[in-house]
Amino acid sequence: MRHPLSPLDDPALELEIATTTNFDADRYLLANPDIAAWVRQGGDPRFHLEAHGMGEGRRQLSAGFHATLRDRRRAKYARFATIFDAARGAGGGFSFLDGEDAFPIGYGGPAHSLSDYDGESAHGGLSDYDAEIAAHPDRLYLDIGCGLRPDMFGNCLYVEVYPSRSADLVMAPSCTYPIADASVDGIGCFAVLEHVTEPWIAAAEFRRMLKPGGLLFVDWPFLQPVHGYPSHYYNATREGVRRMFDEGFEILDLDTRPNQTPERTLRWMLRGWVDGLTDDAVRDELRGRTVDELLALEPRSPFWKRVNAATPPAVRETYAAGNTLVARRR
Repeated sequence: MRHPLSPLDDPALELEIATTTNFDADRYLLANPDIAAWVRQGGDPRFHLEAHGMGEGRRQLSAGFHATLRDRRRAKYARFATIFDAARGAGGGFSFLDGEDAFPIGYGGPAHSLSDYDGESAHGGLSDYDAEIAAHPDRLYLDIGCGLRPDMFGNCLYVEVYPSRSADLVMAPSCTYPIADASVDGIGCFAVLEHVTEPWIAAAEFRRMLKPGGLLFVDWPFLQPVHGYPSHYYNATREGVRRMFDEGFEILDLDTRPNQTPERTLRWMLRGWVDGLTDDAVRDELRGRTVDELLALEPRSPFWKRVNAATPPAVRETYAAGNTLVARRR
């Protein structure tokens, strides 16, 4: 299985514009994981270059960078190999995905496919965590649910449930990790725990994997609509986050950061709801209301009844104020 690129701690990938003259299929696919997914389903990389790639200005790895990439992945693997413990994970063994004794590696059962996603999850992580990793090159760190990282470090293991370009360890979805006890100095987990089936188990795992005194950095959404793949399970209040990590941790800081402020939620919800309406006239009416007018309208007023009637079930679920369960014990 060909795996996308892990650039390790390079300040920038060494890329070149791909042409019919310099084209190399391996280097082209490493720089373009969306095309790599298509090729695994039977597509031809040169056909893509000639039909689309040159017009899109697609790039490929430079020959020099490609030649050193395997050695760099092997060196990083050697650094982290001592902390792997298959018995600590959900079950299964390790496998090399792109060459012996080198990252990336797989663990356990089947991971998700990149084709299951609407593009890679990509965000910059947390500057505090990046600064911590950069300040201590002799220490080892984990990035759980890394997605696509623009900046990466050779002393951080990037973990994902699909073959991200950034992932060193690709594992089947699980709340337990094949990492030895008390083996890492820091763990980062950003916009991930809402998508985890049992986040309380993941929280206990973070405590298990950290050395005494190790640092944990967690970004956990609160008022966000349903989003992400494969699913979205648990948002958390600030006190919910505190409760999740009050055993075995000294909480140093718990606050709303600039990327988590209320206007982001407001815009996300209004934009998604408005765009999802099935009645153009109702959509225009909602867009035309002022904030004061909307605040003056009681729920279930004639206006909101019209809006809700034009709201399809999937949009209703995404932006709902709550859900009600009725069940019978088996």
